[in-house]
Amino acid sequence: MVNISTYYDEHPINQVAIENALIRLGKSLENLVPEDLFDFDQDHYGGLAAVDALATSSPVQAGDRVLDVCSGMGGPARYLAHNYGCSVTGIDINQLRTAAARQLTSRVALGEKVSFVCGDATKMPFESKNFTKIISQEAFLHIPDKASLFANCLRVLQPGGCLTFTDWIASPRLTDIERGALGEGMAATAIHDENDYVNFLSSAGFVDAQSEDISAWWSEILRERLRMYQTKKEETENLFGVSRHREFMEAYEIFVQAMEERRLGGARFKAFRDI
Repeated sequence: MVNISTYYDEHPINQVAIENALIRLGKSLENLVPEDLFDFDQDHYGGLAAVDALATSSPVQAGDRVLDVCSGMGGPARYLAHNYGCSVTGIDINQLRTAAARQLTSRVALGEKVSFVCGDATKMPFESKNFTKIISQEAFLHIPDKASLFANCLRVLQPGGCLTFTDWIASPRLTDIERGALGEGMAATAIHDENDYVNFLSSAGFVDAQSEDISAWWSEILRERLRMYQTKKEETENLFGVSRHREFMEAYEIFVQAMEERRLGGARFKAFRDI
């Protein structure tokens, strides 16, 4: 089974791939602006439109202190800070991706607004009531301990603050074989259905928990994302080996097919800390 560290350490979207893409475009890595990264650093589904959807749902505003849980290489955090005028802190358990997030942020001179902590989302090293908004994208499927995850989110959120996130949702038709393959190949060890998530939020103490099914949108865009990964074959094989790229693609094909056949879906969730 691929663990969460290996999955993201050897992911086709990585700092080397981003910087190589910029160099191919004739960009100087020492003279970048935030917009230079936006086509390459959004390691989630739906690109900037998906980040805007979360920001609008919250809504994120100038002056907000936003926490991005499982922030990866920091693409959404940089975009939010640059486009919405907020400050953003990212937390991610992966050391290499946290280091990449910091370096890419420094390259586009956003260090005063955006920072990153390498840490466990179930044991957040932040003071209580420290953030006005929390976001996350397609990450909680990796975290089995949802009780500790959402208890931490509630603790660090100010009264009246909003948590918005997207994640996979399982239909009753998702088979045990598919669950096993997604766990083995994509470190997706904690897939839940939509009602489970609403119950997790309510049990943690969040109020007014809401969900929006976005499965149709994801079904439209994920096949194209799979093709994008196929175009990275040579680069990924050179970085991580032929077998690792093959394993990644086999698991991702299972994921996309399950999405297209609606055994797996996606949802956007929103909930609040009571005033």
